[in-house]
Amino acid sequence: MKIAFTICTNSFLSLARVVGKSLKAHNPDYEFFIGLCDKRELDLATWYDGFNVIPCDEAGIDNLMEMAIHYGVSDIKNALKPFYLEYFARKYPQAEHILFIDPDMVIYEKLDEITRLHQQGDILLFPHLLQPQPFDGKTPNEISYLATGTYNLGLISVTVNENTLRFITWWRDRLQHYSYVDWKAGLFYDQKWIILAPVFFDKVVVVKHPGYNVGYWNLMERSIARINNKVMVNNHYGLAIYHYSNVNIPGNKLFTDQQDRYQDSEFPLLVELFQEYRKDLVTEGYETTKKKVCYYANMHENHYRQLARSTTKGKIKLWIKDNFPKSVKNKLRKALSGFMSE
Repeated sequence: MKIAFTICTNSFLSLARVVGKSLKAHNPDYEFFIGLCDKRELDLATWYDGFNVIPCDEAGIDNLMEMAIHYGVSDIKNALKPFYLEYFARKYPQAEHILFIDPDMVIYEKLDEITRLHQQGDILLFPHLLQPQPFDGKTPNEISYLATGTYNLGLISVTVNENTLRFITWWRDRLQHYSYVDWKAGLFYDQKWIILAPVFFDKVVVVKHPGYNVGYWNLMERSIARINNKVMVNNHYGLAIYHYSNVNIPGNKLFTDQQDRYQDSEFPLLVELFQEYRKDLVTEGYETTKKKVCYYANMHENHYRQLARSTTKGKIKLWIKDNFPKSVKNKLRKALSGFMSE
């Protein structure tokens, strides 16, 4: 038995359904779960149907409410990864391995490399880059990943044993309090902690197969082509997992302002795959689910609004937030930085 899961809010249910269906299409030996970082909603029953959906308040997560208040929705989704790993490891100790997959991914072939590498290691990590990048004035570059982390935590796979349970416990305890961005402190969500994993734990394997975790950050080193009706990476490796990170689905743009290296017109095959992805998202309920507001995001927002109303500075911040577009907000924050600093 192999376990795979993703984590999403109700607004990302269509993405979770697409990645789950793509996984099962090529890997029927996996049991797939959706970890819902949200509350179930009755009008979404159609989009829960056919999937094993486990809301986070049903996964035995201690201090969940405190975490929800402490974190914004993007932070808590990242922070919950080791909590769900622990949940599945305890519930399915017989599992060969447990694979986390970001909801904005698509699986394009059988994941044989993961099975093979687990014969060597307990913890599989997937780096952003496999080769050095030139300093050509474009981003992202190597400095980007010194800041955000060597490994992309859109993927991580673990076996179930004493070594990995110690790893999960260590990661869980850190993310309970420190899964957010603080550049000065060296924090970037869940990713920066994993730099320490190969030092602290045994049998950690870095996955260097170029067909896994392909995304905008590593296309410089990975050419994509269709050969004999199969999508290949660097001519020799099947495309296993593409990470549709930071795409603009409503705007129909594959590449956005997260990078300045590429234009859609340079990658016709990737654009073709992206168009198929967008169609699949619509089929899986994108237009309905994208409108949903996360229960825990509301809880976080309401808590901090209540705190803000207790001070003059807080009231001013709320007034700016509620009455100005983002571009104006940033200028006002800069102009008032001395007064508004915490």
